[in-house]
Amino acid sequence: MTKVTALPDQIDFNVAADETLLEAALRSGVPFAHACGGRAKCSTCRVWVLDGLEACPDRNPAETLMADRLRLADEVRLACQLRPEGELRVRRLVLDETDMMITSQLGVSAATRCGEAKHVAVFFSDIVDFTALSERLSPYDVMYLLNRYFAQVGDIIEQNGGFIDKLIGDGLMAIFGIDDQPDAPLRAVNAALQTLATVDRLKPFFSSMYGIDFDIRIGLNYGEAVIGTLGFAGHERLTAIGDVVNLASRVEAANKDAGTRLLISEALRDQIADKVEIGDFIRVRLRGTGERTSLFEIVRLKPEIDAELNAKGLRETIRQGGRRWIRAFAEDALQPYERRILDFDDYDIVVVRGSDNYCAFNNACPHLHLPLYERRSSAQAEKLKLPHTESTITADLGLVCRWHQSCFDLSTGEIRGWAQLQQDGTAPGYEFAGNISKNRAKLIVYPCRKQDGFVWIGLE
Repeated sequence: MTKVTALPDQIDFNVAADETLLEAALRSGVPFAHACGGRAKCSTCRVWVLDGLEACPDRNPAETLMADRLRLADEVRLACQLRPEGELRVRRLVLDETDMMITSQLGVSAATRCGEAKHVAVFFSDIVDFTALSERLSPYDVMYLLNRYFAQVGDIIEQNGGFIDKLIGDGLMAIFGIDDQPDAPLRAVNAALQTLATVDRLKPFFSSMYGIDFDIRIGLNYGEAVIGTLGFAGHERLTAIGDVVNLASRVEAANKDAGTRLLISEALRDQIADKVEIGDFIRVRLRGTGERTSLFEIVRLKPEIDAELNAKGLRETIRQGGRRWIRAFAEDALQPYERRILDFDDYDIVVVRGSDNYCAFNNACPHLHLPLYERRSSAQAEKLKLPHTESTITADLGLVCRWHQSCFDLSTGEIRGWAQLQQDGTAPGYEFAGNISKNRAKLIVYPCRKQDGFVWIGLE
């Protein structure tokens, strides 16, 4: 038997002579991802060998094929093929559902088109000061940051009926209306607003991980473009060509001088003017154009449009005792010790029912700002075969974080038990996050009350 220590789980287990690392880990309850079932057809089970690389035999042909294809470093091994010959200390590289999406993406070919004129909304985004940011980080960290960001933004684009045309470094171009959706302009604006909200949720994570201020800018335009397939055999891609695309890129660039995050052209404004709230406008001469044009800053969708488009009802709100109280759901909607995640503009709130009361808290680990609970349902996670570790709640309403095993009091947010850190202040398995010994922030909790058969949450 060979001893292996798995991080960030901090679990020791033994590997028998006839077992792979993956087989032994699953037998021991360590949540290794393995989307292909352990046949070296994917890389979701990959681990970073922190100690004991000399105890790892050479890669077999199946692992070599995948390693060459993905250019994996010698220290990165597929757990489904590795049969260790001595003690190892490894770190799982697919930690949560977002990492799973990044490593499990399959290319989907768009239908081939020879070229047709369509009215489309074009979406351009760019990361603020990306050059300076990339100079501060290692190439590995830059790729991790971009993949984590693009994985979530890509999901938003597709959910709103958009098509990602291309990724150019830190830039993204998407098209809305390829299939003649009548509400493509509104969907593009909705995607842009949701993208900015997602970036706001990512900011604390990237700040804690890398000490950086992460932000993006978005520009939208609407007009006629030629939609067609470009490329050579086996490498075709669907794209849009025309002035509408060039202008969208310049609208995005105008954000820098305007000090804004989201600008749209006048042509797109005309399509959705009665459905959005416009904060301000500017008159500029865009690069490559001879005349000044108006660009508009979008603040939000109008509440009734947001509720209709995003299929969520408006929550009743009252002001009382100096707080804004939101009606969450009926008292009998949750059974004791069940939970529900409520989606707000800038954050998620988890509501848990105790034996005779309710607790509500921000769905973010105070240490690294990672989600305490996955927003997907258990059924969705099971269908997608995602690794699904959970934070846990004790009988006396203490929350044990799934990332660092710190325990928080759900009534006050105070720390009951702090994460076990190494001498250098890093958490086992999260050395790349740096010293978090001073990150002793309490959990953000919100008061709850029962009134008229409903549960109400006090937000401020």
